[in-house]
Amino acid sequence: MRIAVLALGVALAGGACASSGTAAGDQTPTNTATTRRTNVITLQEIRESTAPTVADLIRQLRPSWPRAVVFINNDPDPTALTRSPANVREIRYYTKSEAQSKWGSRVQDPVIQLTPR
Repeated sequence: MRIAVLALGVALAGGACASSGTAAGDQTPTNTATTRRTNVITLQEIRESTAPTVADLIRQLRPSWPRAVVFINNDPDPTALTRSPANVREIRYYTKSEAQSKWGSRVQDPVIQLTPR
């Protein structure tokens, strides 16, 4: 019984010590908690950028994203990367398999989806 209680206490204490993205002693987010999701460029990131085009913004914020077909909402738009990011709310990268799950087999490449404001 003592061993079971001790094991439970260790498990609970270990869970409490696991990184929750907050610094010890306060509840403010640490840098690891605010690390960017690699498949999404958020409105905040877009607003903070001075990039003149969506292509420049992606190169600055997600240089590891490979070339992809660009969609605005759910439709392909080959001119979308030359536009200003000022009217974009979110930019999301989909791998080929994720894109095919979302748009079907008509998609044969990764997709970068722009969501306008």
